[in-house]
Amino acid sequence: MHSFRSVVLGLWLAASGSPLLVSAAPAPLPKAKSHREQNALVHGWIQQRFGRLLPDLMRRHGIDLWIVVSREYNDDPVFRSMAPLTTYASRRRTILVFHDLGPSHGVERLSVGRFDYDRLYTVRPTANDGQWAGLRALLDERQPAVIGIDVSKTFAHADGLSHSEHEALVAAIGPAHAARLKSAEPLAVDWLNRRLPEETAAYREAMTLAHGIIREAFSRQVITPGVTTTDDVAWWMRQRVAELGLGQWFHPTVDLQRAGGRPADSLVIQRGDLLHCDFGLVYLGFATDTQHNAYVLKDGERQAPAGLREGQRRGTRLQDIVLMQARPGVTGNVALAASLSQGRAEGLTPVIYCHPIGVHGHGAGPHIGMTDYQNGLPGMGEYRFEPDTWQSIELNVSHVVPEWAGQVVRFALEEDAVLTADGWRWILDRQDALYLID
Repeated sequence: MHSFRSVVLGLWLAASGSPLLVSAAPAPLPKAKSHREQNALVHGWIQQRFGRLLPDLMRRHGIDLWIVVSREYNDDPVFRSMAPLTTYASRRRTILVFHDLGPSHGVERLSVGRFDYDRLYTVRPTANDGQWAGLRALLDERQPAVIGIDVSKTFAHADGLSHSEHEALVAAIGPAHAARLKSAEPLAVDWLNRRLPEETAAYREAMTLAHGIIREAFSRQVITPGVTTTDDVAWWMRQRVAELGLGQWFHPTVDLQRAGGRPADSLVIQRGDLLHCDFGLVYLGFATDTQHNAYVLKDGERQAPAGLREGQRRGTRLQDIVLMQARPGVTGNVALAASLSQGRAEGLTPVIYCHPIGVHGHGAGPHIGMTDYQNGLPGMGEYRFEPDTWQSIELNVSHVVPEWAGQVVRFALEEDAVLTADGWRWILDRQDALYLID
């Protein structure tokens, strides 16, 4: 709903022939798919991923048979990517087995126990206390040369086999099979990181909802200058997500900077403030991660001060630099060093901390720094970029704003992007200009 002030200002600008720079009211949000519709899509994608991705990934990493073990309320992080949305947690003990039968037969999917998870797996029936014996019998029958298990010192996503379950597994399968165990870290990471084109197309729906909620939050629909606090806006965003039937993977953050200094948390929003949010939702089984900025116009203003607009431009320039440097085949650490070097050469003050995104908000795959790792990130920064993967381009720059008496202002930005065979592209349009709140 337009405020009286915005309507009057708009009529005045139109009559004067001046360009209308005050932001329009947010567009209505698209309708989210029902949970039932989402489950049907996700179920189909999992089946497609098993057929189109998993065989090549297992052969690439030299794993003949992959074991994924979960216990109720202590799931392997990989499990979420292998179960339908009707499954909120694994049942009792779940032992999933993926056996590569060769190019002509693909990967067989087995569940040693009782549960087929909506017909995604063929059950190898065993009693509750006989699952380990059932796994041993399966290994004796198949005799895989290399057995992958989820243990990793680098990625939590690939370290889902708990200590007690690892002990039980090794004891049950015997020394001959135990000697063939191998960390499935690279397989688990690639499995979680790789996306189908259909998933990327649907991810745009999630991003459209995320951007739309931010636009609603950063508008007079939600914010009344002099009344609304940053906490009010954050809680409004969280409630909005719940009302739309979406999920979240972290509590929204809304903060502000203003001339004269950066205030403490949860202050009343005033005219002339620069607002920032960090917001992520979950839709269709995928997490989003977005940071946008808005300016609250002072009376008589039609746009943000030039210094703030320049700071936003510098942030988007750093995004461009990162996407240029994070080429296929390049590691996260190499992309970090090159991006920092180029950014500084262009007069920017770059801080870069990009991460994979998908089933998990902070996903598995190549990382480009962390806030406290600007000289390279051991392990996670050593993975290489590959097509058909998503990355959250997260970073910040600082800029001296003349209109704020030379105050140094921080501009934090985050947008999700996909690496295709033709290079990077944003999942949805990025935020180039500051949002304006009248």
